[in-house]
Amino acid sequence: MENNLDKILELYNSDEIKSKMSRFKNQVEDFFKHNHKLNSNTPPTIHTIKSRFKSEESLIDKLNRKKLEGKIINSENFTNEITDLVGVRILHIYLEQFPLIHNEIMSQIDNDEWELYEAPKAYSWDDDAINLYKQLSIQTIKKEQYTSVHYVIRIKNKDDRPIFCEIQIRTLFEEAW
Repeated sequence: MENNLDKILELYNSDEIKSKMSRFKNQVEDFFKHNHKLNSNTPPTIHTIKSRFKSEESLIDKLNRKKLEGKIINSENFTNEITDLVGVRILHIYLEQFPLIHNEIMSQIDNDEWELYEAPKAYSWDDDAINLYKQLSIQTIKKEQYTSVHYVIRIKNKDDRPIFCEIQIRTLFEEAW
Protein backbone atom coordinates (compact mmCIF):
# COMPACT_ATOMS: atom_id res chain seq x y z
CA MET A 1 0.00 0.00 0.00
CA GLU A 2 2.89 2.38 0.72
CA ASN A 3 3.94 2.60 -2.94
CA ASN A 4 0.28 2.94 -3.95
CA LEU A 5 -0.22 5.61 -1.28
CA ASP A 6 2.84 7.50 -2.51
CA LYS A 7 1.46 7.44 -6.07
CA ILE A 8 -1.94 8.69 -4.92
CA LEU A 9 -0.40 11.51 -2.88
CA GLU A 10 1.89 12.46 -5.74
CA LEU A 11 -1.09 12.68 -8.09
CA TYR A 12 -3.19 14.49 -5.47
CA ASN A 13 -0.46 17.14 -5.19
CA SER A 14 0.11 17.39 -8.93
CA ASP A 15 -0.57 20.63 -10.77
CA GLU A 16 -3.22 18.85 -12.87
CA ILE A 17 -5.36 17.79 -9.91
CA LYS A 18 -4.74 20.91 -7.79
CA SER A 19 -5.72 23.10 -10.73
CA LYS A 20 -8.93 21.14 -11.37
CA MET A 21 -9.81 21.24 -7.69
CA SER A 22 -9.17 24.97 -7.47
CA ARG A 23 -11.24 25.78 -10.56
CA PHE A 24 -14.17 23.68 -9.34
CA LYS A 25 -14.05 25.05 -5.79
CA ASN A 26 -14.01 28.59 -7.19
CA GLN A 27 -16.93 27.82 -9.50
CA VAL A 28 -19.05 26.45 -6.65
CA GLU A 29 -18.16 29.32 -4.31
CA ASP A 30 -18.90 31.88 -7.03
CA PHE A 31 -22.28 30.30 -7.70
CA PHE A 32 -23.28 30.89 -4.08
CA LYS A 33 -21.55 34.29 -3.72
CA HIS A 34 -23.08 35.78 -6.85
CA ASN A 35 -26.51 34.13 -6.92
CA HIS A 36 -29.00 36.98 -6.84
CA LYS A 37 -31.83 34.86 -5.43
CA LEU A 38 -29.67 33.75 -2.51
CA ASN A 39 -28.17 37.14 -1.71
CA SER A 40 -30.86 39.76 -2.37
CA ASN A 41 -33.05 39.04 0.68
CA THR A 42 -32.75 40.82 4.01
CA PRO A 43 -31.06 39.11 5.69
CA PRO A 44 -29.40 37.30 2.77
CA THR A 45 -30.20 33.59 2.56
CA ILE A 46 -26.49 32.76 2.56
CA HIS A 47 -24.81 33.83 5.79
CA THR A 48 -21.34 32.29 5.30
CA ILE A 49 -19.47 30.32 2.67
CA LYS A 50 -16.53 28.17 3.76
CA SER A 51 -14.44 25.97 1.53
CA ARG A 52 -11.46 23.67 1.74
CA PHE A 53 -9.40 21.04 -0.01
CA LYS A 54 -9.04 17.73 1.80
CA SER A 55 -5.78 17.72 3.72
CA GLU A 56 -3.23 14.99 3.03
CA GLU A 57 -3.78 13.65 6.54
CA SER A 58 -7.55 13.42 6.00
CA LEU A 59 -7.01 11.84 2.60
CA ILE A 60 -4.73 9.17 4.09
CA ASP A 61 -7.28 8.49 6.85
CA LYS A 62 -10.07 8.14 4.31
CA LEU A 63 -7.99 5.86 2.08
CA ASN A 64 -7.28 3.64 5.10
CA ARG A 65 -11.00 3.52 6.02
CA LYS A 66 -11.91 2.62 2.44
CA LYS A 67 -9.26 -0.11 2.45
CA LEU A 68 -10.80 -1.58 5.63
CA GLU A 69 -14.16 -1.59 3.80
CA GLY A 70 -12.53 -3.69 1.08
CA LYS A 71 -12.33 -0.93 -1.53
CA ILE A 72 -9.33 -1.02 -3.82
CA ILE A 73 -8.20 2.53 -4.48
CA ASN A 74 -5.21 3.41 -6.58
CA SER A 75 -3.82 6.35 -8.50
CA GLU A 76 -6.05 5.48 -11.47
CA ASN A 77 -9.37 5.60 -9.61
CA PHE A 78 -8.86 7.70 -6.49
CA THR A 79 -10.60 10.82 -7.86
CA ASN A 80 -13.64 8.65 -8.62
CA GLU A 81 -13.64 7.07 -5.16
CA ILE A 82 -12.87 10.06 -2.92
CA THR A 83 -15.80 12.38 -3.49
CA ASP A 84 -14.91 15.10 -1.01
CA LEU A 85 -11.52 16.29 -2.20
CA VAL A 86 -13.24 19.67 -2.46
CA GLY A 87 -15.70 20.79 0.19
CA VAL A 88 -17.94 23.84 0.35
CA ARG A 89 -20.06 24.57 3.41
CA ILE A 90 -22.98 26.96 3.18
CA LEU A 91 -24.41 28.43 6.36
CA HIS A 92 -27.83 30.04 6.60
CA ILE A 93 -29.65 31.42 9.63
CA TYR A 94 -33.16 29.96 9.51
CA LEU A 95 -34.34 26.48 8.59
CA GLU A 96 -37.02 28.11 6.40
CA GLN A 97 -34.25 29.44 4.12
CA PHE A 98 -33.11 25.96 3.18
CA PRO A 99 -35.68 25.25 0.39
CA LEU A 100 -34.43 28.24 -1.62
CA ILE A 101 -30.83 27.01 -1.35
CA HIS A 102 -31.88 23.48 -2.30
CA ASN A 103 -33.89 24.74 -5.29
CA GLU A 104 -30.96 26.80 -6.54
CA ILE A 105 -28.60 23.81 -6.31
CA MET A 106 -31.12 21.66 -8.15
CA SER A 107 -31.45 24.35 -10.86
CA GLN A 108 -27.71 23.95 -11.49
CA ILE A 109 -28.34 20.22 -11.92
CA ASP A 110 -31.37 20.78 -14.17
CA ASN A 111 -29.38 23.27 -16.30
CA ASP A 112 -26.61 20.68 -16.76
CA GLU A 113 -24.03 22.85 -15.00
CA TRP A 114 -23.46 20.23 -12.32
CA GLU A 115 -24.24 16.58 -12.00
CA LEU A 116 -25.33 14.85 -8.81
CA TYR A 117 -23.12 11.90 -8.02
CA GLU A 118 -25.63 10.62 -5.48
CA ALA A 119 -28.96 11.82 -4.17
CA PRO A 120 -28.76 14.53 -1.51
CA LYS A 121 -28.77 13.25 2.06
CA ALA A 122 -30.02 15.08 5.11
CA TYR A 123 -28.75 14.15 8.55
CA SER A 124 -30.71 15.50 11.49
CA TRP A 125 -31.96 14.93 15.00
CA ASP A 126 -34.70 17.57 14.61
CA ASP A 127 -38.15 16.32 13.55
CA ASP A 128 -39.11 19.71 12.02
CA ALA A 129 -35.98 19.67 9.86
CA ILE A 130 -36.55 16.04 8.90
CA ASN A 131 -40.12 16.84 7.81
CA LEU A 132 -38.90 19.78 5.72
CA TYR A 133 -36.25 17.65 4.01
CA LYS A 134 -38.78 14.90 3.30
CA GLN A 135 -41.12 17.46 1.70
CA LEU A 136 -38.26 18.27 -0.68
CA SER A 137 -37.77 14.53 -1.43
CA ILE A 138 -34.39 14.46 0.27
CA GLN A 139 -33.33 11.19 1.87
CA THR A 140 -33.19 11.71 5.63
CA ILE A 141 -31.07 9.92 8.19
CA LYS A 142 -31.71 10.37 11.90
CA LYS A 143 -28.46 11.39 13.57
CA GLU A 144 -28.07 12.61 17.11
CA GLN A 145 -26.60 16.08 17.65
CA TYR A 146 -25.95 16.77 13.97
CA THR A 147 -27.92 18.43 11.20
CA SER A 148 -26.53 18.95 7.72
CA VAL A 149 -27.60 18.30 4.14
CA HIS A 150 -24.93 16.87 1.85
CA TYR A 151 -24.77 17.07 -1.93
CA VAL A 152 -21.98 15.40 -3.89
CA ILE A 153 -21.62 17.07 -7.27
CA ARG A 154 -19.24 17.19 -10.19
CA ILE A 155 -18.96 19.20 -13.35
CA LYS A 156 -20.99 17.49 -16.03
CA ASN A 157 -18.39 16.14 -18.44
CA LYS A 158 -16.72 12.88 -19.32
CA ASP A 159 -13.39 13.54 -17.62
CA ASP A 160 -11.39 10.40 -16.80
CA ARG A 161 -10.33 12.04 -13.54
CA PRO A 162 -13.44 13.88 -12.38
CA ILE A 163 -13.26 16.10 -9.36
CA PHE A 164 -16.19 15.95 -6.98
CA CYS A 165 -17.30 18.57 -4.50
CA GLU A 166 -19.25 17.87 -1.35
CA ILE A 167 -21.58 20.75 -0.54
CA GLN A 168 -22.80 20.84 3.04
CA ILE A 169 -25.73 23.06 3.98
CA ARG A 170 -26.52 23.82 7.61
CA THR A 171 -27.75 26.59 9.83
CA LEU A 172 -25.38 28.88 11.66
CA PHE A 173 -26.77 27.45 14.90
CA GLU A 174 -25.87 23.90 13.86
CA GLU A 175 -22.37 25.05 12.91
CA ALA A 176 -21.86 26.66 16.30
CA TRP A 177 -23.29 23.62 18.10
